[in-house]
Amino acid sequence: MIASRLDPTVIKSGDHVIIRMPSSNAKIISLKPDNTVSLGKFGTFKASELIGKTFGHTYEIEKGGSIVPHTLAGFDNADITEANNKEILDDPKAQKLTFQEIEQLKTMSLSGDMSAQEIIASLTENNESFDKKTEFSKSKYILRKQKKFMKSFVPLETSVYNLCNFFFEFNPGKIRGIRPDTLSQILSLANVYSNARVLAVDDGQGMIIGSLLTRISKGGQVIGIHDGDVSNYDAIRYMNFPAEDIKDHRLYTLPWSKLYHTMEPFTEELTEDSSIDDRSGRERRLRGHTRLSETLDTVRRGEFDALVISTNYNSKSVIERLAPYLGGSRMLVVYDQSKDALLETFAWLRQSPDFLNVRLTESWLREYQVLPSRTHPMMNTSGGGGFIVSAIHLASTATATATSSS
Repeated sequence: MIASRLDPTVIKSGDHVIIRMPSSNAKIISLKPDNTVSLGKFGTFKASELIGKTFGHTYEIEKGGSIVPHTLAGFDNADITEANNKEILDDPKAQKLTFQEIEQLKTMSLSGDMSAQEIIASLTENNESFDKKTEFSKSKYILRKQKKFMKSFVPLETSVYNLCNFFFEFNPGKIRGIRPDTLSQILSLANVYSNARVLAVDDGQGMIIGSLLTRISKGGQVIGIHDGDVSNYDAIRYMNFPAEDIKDHRLYTLPWSKLYHTMEPFTEELTEDSSIDDRSGRERRLRGHTRLSETLDTVRRGEFDALVISTNYNSKSVIERLAPYLGGSRMLVVYDQSKDALLETFAWLRQSPDFLNVRLTESWLREYQVLPSRTHPMMNTSGGGGFIVSAIHLASTATATATSSS
């Protein structure tokens, strides 16, 4: 099956894929046909087996490294009855199988001599209290055992939500602790549309800039201001953007040190005895010079539709530098993990005549279990997803100039 850009739900060779395991752990892999993907105790499979399959389905790993679609037990068949669990005691003796026998079953499962379904069936048959449980309790029991013994996984698309959720769970420092619901609020407050031109400072390795790129079309642009000579937007490479989408002037990057840079004509010439390396080096430097010149022209043209900031620096100083490039009646959105880091910026914006409707907000999120007659909030919840300062930039007759020094 040949996948196209109009068919994003199909897994393609070279894609980055989030693999969600039964234990709820996850990892990001790059699918290459000749590779073998290892999921630890859950087994290994050939990457070529997953190419052409669909995101979001559950697949079980069979002996030999092949995979087959699999359906996990759920609550669809759990009827509501008057039965309850009040007579059931949490007694380890209810399980007739000994510890050694269960360990032997695990060993057989790892070697492929026994399937997870057979192990679960053996555990339920030898559990004296299983038949006394309600249908919901039975389903929960089976799901717990499947998470422990099933050699299965779910491939997830590296969408903005899935990728942000992955990093928030397993490496929040990489994206400055931004939670998916907070990221959605940033995109909404910034009013990013298909042809928008957005100026952004993202010190969270490109999570926000990558999200902005998914909102704009070829008519839009995202300009990322960054430290160092080369941008570190690592999160973007996981988003499976076609190469032409990044190279067609939708994404520009500019170091802080070049913001007020004065461009000189490119005058490097080659001699008659120049080598191939000399020629390729000159072409590379010419491309860099042209790209920098285009980026500076784009920035200095100003009138950006949004300014989005997530920085390790003082956000007030960043706004002072970049606000002149923001168009009138356009949104400024600033994110930070800490409320204290935004208080100075919030107070300054409130006093500034260039901004109105200044707000400091915190998003709050709690998961719910949603089942028939059993809907309730989860016991654990996220401690925080960061804070956002937003404001509307007023139109100004002043224009940004490049006469200041960095």
